[in-house]
Amino acid sequence: MSERRATKANVVPVESRAGEALRTSVPARGVLHTLAGSHETIWQVPEEMPLALQFNSQNYAVMMGTPADFEDFGIGFAIAEGIIAKASDVEGLLVLPTGEGYAIDLSVPEARINRARMAKRSLEGRTGCGLCGIEEMKDAIRMPQARLPRVTLAPEAVARAYEQLPAHQPMSRVNRTVHAAAWCSVDGEILLTREDVGRHNALDKLIGALAREGRSLQSGFVLMSSRCSFELVQKCATAGIGALATVSAPTALALTLARQARLKLAALSNRGVMIFEED
Repeated sequence: MSERRATKANVVPVESRAGEALRTSVPARGVLHTLAGSHETIWQVPEEMPLALQFNSQNYAVMMGTPADFEDFGIGFAIAEGIIAKASDVEGLLVLPTGEGYAIDLSVPEARINRARMAKRSLEGRTGCGLCGIEEMKDAIRMPQARLPRVTLAPEAVARAYEQLPAHQPMSRVNRTVHAAAWCSVDGEILLTREDVGRHNALDKLIGALAREGRSLQSGFVLMSSRCSFELVQKCATAGIGALATVSAPTALALTLARQARLKLAALSNRGVMIFEED
């Protein structure tokens, strides 16, 4: 790919993303065993490969992820980690195939890089973990000092978004595996989604897409198809997102950090929607 300026993302309809889901999946042949009998079948399984993140051609981290939405991922990761403040801080972005994966190189003027937020990483970042490779404990839990926007998180809106989510997961329909991160209006309408084999990567891609499109984060919330770990809370808080809903309940640390940042949390229950108290 050639260098491109990090401006607004192209809005791609959910239907059009189904083709990308097939492109990032591979066929796997097997035998499906059911109560009605067994038969040979083919499933599509998602690709998972190294995505190397670089700043000004200097290696920073290698994350395992789905090879799609590279620009969203690079910019969203940088914002969610607090390395840059906004999408326009990136003057150019280069994506190149490198052996078994891809390198995503962000060109950022030195004056716009927050070096204090660039935790030193010595290992690759594995798919299920947003912390792999961080060497020092103090770099693991880092919350922003600024207060987040006050967002109305109505249980009816969260329930509506949960019901809509499967229709906005074209990759998951193809390969049954990837996580989704969705941006929802306060009334529960899903406006934008991104998917990845890693829940942290999916959120990074969503944050990047929101930043590139210049969407306001004052009146909406993020919906995740995963559990609520404290890393997701950190990423939302750093990006300036005021509310997060997940399928599973938050950990105690996630809830504590969310309360500190005044980030509202919700989780799905088999009897409805749980909205957690802020204090």
